[in-house]
Parts: sequence; structure tokens; C-alpha cells
Amino acid sequence: MSSAARARLGAALASVTFIAAIFAWTPAAADDEADRNAAVAAATQEATQWLAALDAHRYADSWTEAAAVMKTGHTQEDWVRDIGTPREALGKSLIRELKRAEYSTVVRGAPEGKYVTAAYLTQFSNAPPAIETILVVLEDGRWRIGGYSIERAPGPATPPSAKDQPGASPKPKAKE
Repeated sequence: MSSAARARLGAALASVTFIAAIFAWTPAAADDEADRNAAVAAATQEATQWLAALDAHRYADSWTEAAAVMKTGHTQEDWVRDIGTPREALGKSLIRELKRAEYSTVVRGAPEGKYVTAAYLTQFSNAPPAIETILVVLEDGRWRIGGYSIERAPGPATPPSAKDQPGASPKPKAKE
């Protein structure tokens, strides 16, 4: 094949690729993305309001607003006891920032559905920074909390004390 023929073939393939890209990005794809963005916004708003209930020690209310999947195997009394004691120890929520929110239709161990996982970096008055992760599920046309976990946020390790520093020598003893 001559170089001119190769050039024409390359141009034709580029045109076909461009046309295929146009058809791949249809209004339906844009609608899907808009729907996902709207879902993430609504779900994170629900998660933020639910966390506010925890912050206000309204643990029974947080249970009432939870999805059926979160209530399976637990009673409201269990929830109030199990969440209340650790949350009280953390102290007041001083700062909370949404760090990540992801939409999915599949969550391990759950049926196919519409889910948003939201992760918040939270600073409490009596604890180091924590990551609060909330699974929000669309249930009966409403976003509800399907799961909650809290763990210490990754951060710099505690610096070693002076005596543990490489090359550190013990303090001389005071003369008597």
C-alpha cells in the first residue's frame, strides 16, 4: 500500500473514530451522568443530615431514618447503646468535610440497587481526626443510611521521643 493510500485510510479511520465517539456520547449518556450527580448530591445531603442527628445525640432518630439493611439483626435499643457510648467519648464534632462520594449500583453483600458511599474527615473535640464512612441506599424512592463506620484518619506517625532518635545519647547525670 502506498503512503498516499495509507494516509487516506488513516484519515478515514480517524473520521469513523470521531463519529463513533459522537454516538457513544449521546444525550442518554449525559442524562445518566446528570442522574448520578443528582443522586450523589441528594445522598450526601441525607448523610450530612443524619450525621447532624448523631452529633446532637439523637441516636433513636438516626435509627428511625436508617434503611432496612442497617436495621437487620439489631434493635433500636442496641443501636442507641452501641453508637451512643463511643460517640459520646469522641466529644463534639468540630469540623466535618466531605472528602469523597461515589455512586454505585453494586455493593458487596447487598442486592443490586442505587448506592452512594460518602467519606467525611471529621475532627472531634476529644479524639484525633476520624474518617466517617456512610453507605446511603435508595430505598422506596428515598435516600436512607444503610451503613456507618468510623475509624482513625491516616496521618503522620507520632514522632519518636528524643531518647529514641538515632544518634541520641543519654542525658548526662547531674553531679551530686
